[in-house]
Amino acid sequence: MEEARGHRSYRYWLLKTICLNNLYGVDLMGEAAEIAKLRLFLKLAAQLDDAALMEPLPDLDFNIKSGNLLVGIADPDDAQRRFGASLLSAPGLATAEEAAQQAAEAYDEFAAAQLGETADGISHSSGDSGKEQLTAQIDATRNLADDALYKLRDESVGFEQWRESHQPFHWFAEFPSVWRDHGHGRGFDVVIGNPPYVKPGAVDGYTWQGYETQNCPDLYAACTERASTLLNDQGRFAMIVMHSICFHKGFLAARNYLTSCFPSLWVSSYSRIPDGLFSGSARVRNSILVAARFGNTGLFTSRCRRWLTEGRGSLFDTQQYTRADAELLRCGDIRQWPFLDDHGVAGALKKIAKNCRPIEEVLDRGGMHAVGYKTVAQYALGIYIHEPPTVNLSTGMPASTASERSKWLFFGEQVHRDMAFIVLTGRWSYLWWLAYGDEFDVTRGVLAALPCDIERLASAAASGGSPSGPPCDMELVTLVEQLLAWSKALQDEMPKHLKWKANAGVNVGRYDLRVPECRVITDEADWLLAQAWGLTREQYEAAGNLRDRMTFGQRDA
Repeated sequence: MEEARGHRSYRYWLLKTICLNNLYGVDLMGEAAEIAKLRLFLKLAAQLDDAALMEPLPDLDFNIKSGNLLVGIADPDDAQRRFGASLLSAPGLATAEEAAQQAAEAYDEFAAAQLGETADGISHSSGDSGKEQLTAQIDATRNLADDALYKLRDESVGFEQWRESHQPFHWFAEFPSVWRDHGHGRGFDVVIGNPPYVKPGAVDGYTWQGYETQNCPDLYAACTERASTLLNDQGRFAMIVMHSICFHKGFLAARNYLTSCFPSLWVSSYSRIPDGLFSGSARVRNSILVAARFGNTGLFTSRCRRWLTEGRGSLFDTQQYTRADAELLRCGDIRQWPFLDDHGVAGALKKIAKNCRPIEEVLDRGGMHAVGYKTVAQYALGIYIHEPPTVNLSTGMPASTASERSKWLFFGEQVHRDMAFIVLTGRWSYLWWLAYGDEFDVTRGVLAALPCDIERLASAAASGGSPSGPPCDMELVTLVEQLLAWSKALQDEMPKHLKWKANAGVNVGRYDLRVPECRVITDEADWLLAQAWGLTREQYEAAGNLRDRMTFGQRDA
């Protein structure tokens, strides 16, 4: 701190110290590493008001590097975990680790020399000889680790060809000072990143091995796993990935790995419409994973937030989470992370998920009664008994083929169909889809997994309070009769509110369920359903408020 107090620019000294002692990075593209160093140099230079005060910039060649983060060994423990390799079976690793410890001491001396100052305020330099010595030590360590990994992977190509194509990056060798135990294990205090979003089939020239997320359908899963292994015992972690990590069945291994790896895991998610975290070709729906190896135990999630451009500045300040309890971690047969942050809505969905049976149980593929749905949505689900018309723009006649975006759920009994229809047109199904869908596609799996107890409600309708029917609460019987009446009323009202949207030479019709005439029906039905499921008025209101926030008022579906 004596150096800091005496320095001509405290902020310059502070940032320079951070760059040398606390900041490390790697990228597969060599030019990306060079750009990162340049940006750091510009940041440092910007701290000095007078060019005459400019000092030699720090040498960051040992902090910002190029290499393949997936192809390499973090340390011997990582080799044991991923390849079953012990120091006895891979003796080169033991030699490499010893060499890395010597390189760590050399790096400390190299960094300290760059931070030292003479009495006149001019920085010392470690000199070319110091850099050459450190480079030689790291090169030797890298070569030992490369040789050990090459043998562990049992490659069919020659060593030099493999090394050139795979660019293995051995973290303990490249950043040796980080891989000393500073009292809470080896590794980084914090790891942050935005991994590439690439299908494994599109990766050419190298392969990665030994990851639990090896077979996930995007490279970001393995990159996220690798990042998590670089932390020390008190480490924290943050990665920006695609929101598919929350729901896609192909990423189940990633979800299982992360929840087992981190006792504290926070997942916030973001839509791309009206605005998204990224622009251009990377305009995708994202999730930000923030995790720690210590702290509050549990998984906490947010909804997939929709936000306007002018709200970017307050986006993270207004973030909310809710605990994703066990009852909320499944949609049908798929274990998912729900897009939920409203405690009232989460409590309602948790209760019906625990106590109610899904629509799936009353579906009958050979049934004669059907509820249709559009396979894409945003601000409302397209649900109907009779498919809305599609008209050829040039002829004004009905289109000759059915819409490709129209699918059907079939039921063996009309009462099941009518009950499913009134459930699917309301707030509960929309919020269920928001929690477990991908925010665009509407799938049979998500709709069929909606827990709503149709069989129990239909049984109440069948009993009609008759002594000869199944035992049933008379209050429930009355409630179900009202529900079925609202279902019939909505089926009659919907055709009066047809809207059109031009698409690919045809006018596609849709029923607008948000007009007051339909909205009053679905709201009344939603409250009856809430009572049938044992939900409170507060939970019903919370669900309506969230639905309205997510639809931004009256938007086109």
